[in-house]
Amino acid sequence: MADWDERFARGDELHGGLPSPPLPQAVSGLGPGIALDLASGAGRHSIFLAERGWRVHAIDSSRVGVQRMLDEAHRRGVSDHIEAEVADLEAPGFVLGREYDLVCDFYFLHRPLFQQIRNAVRAGGLFVAAIHVGSGRFLLEPGELRKIAESWGFIIRHYREGETAESDHRHPTAELIATPPR
Repeated sequence: MADWDERFARGDELHGGLPSPPLPQAVSGLGPGIALDLASGAGRHSIFLAERGWRVHAIDSSRVGVQRMLDEAHRRGVSDHIEAEVADLEAPGFVLGREYDLVCDFYFLHRPLFQQIRNAVRAGGLFVAAIHVGSGRFLLEPGELRKIAESWGFIIRHYREGETAESDHRHPTAELIATPPR
C-alpha cells in the first residue's frame, strides 16, 4: 500500500485521467445506475462514470489515490456521485456486500475475488475489465478472463486480448464486457 501511496503522490498511474478501454464502449447508450470501481486508484474510471450520472462505489487500498480521486471529483463537481472507501481488496474476510449495475476491474488481479465479483453483478448488469496477460502472479494466463466469465454463465459482449493503446502498459491486456444471463 505504501508503494501505491508513493506512486499516486508522485502523480504516477494517472493516465491523463482518461478511462481505459473498453469502459466508454461498455456504457455508451446506457442510462446510469450504480457502479463498483475495484482498485479505483486515483479515480479515472469513477470520475468518468460520475460525470455521466452514475453513482459509484470506489474502493482502493491507497489513501493517497482515493484522496486524489475525491479532490478531482470535487473540482469537477461530481463528488456527490462517488462513495469512496479505503480497503484492502486482498485482505482475508474482505466482502463485496452489494449488487451493482456495473462492476469495473481495471488492471487489478486477485483471483479469490472473482466469485464475489460475479455475485456483485446484478441481473442485467455488466462486468467490464481490462487486466494484464502474461505469466506471473499478477498476470492473467492467455484466455483466462474469458474462461472465468464463461464459467459464470455470462454472455460475452466484447473480448479482446493483446497490446493496448495505453502506451505505458508493459504487458498485453485482456479486455472484457460481459453480462449475466437474464
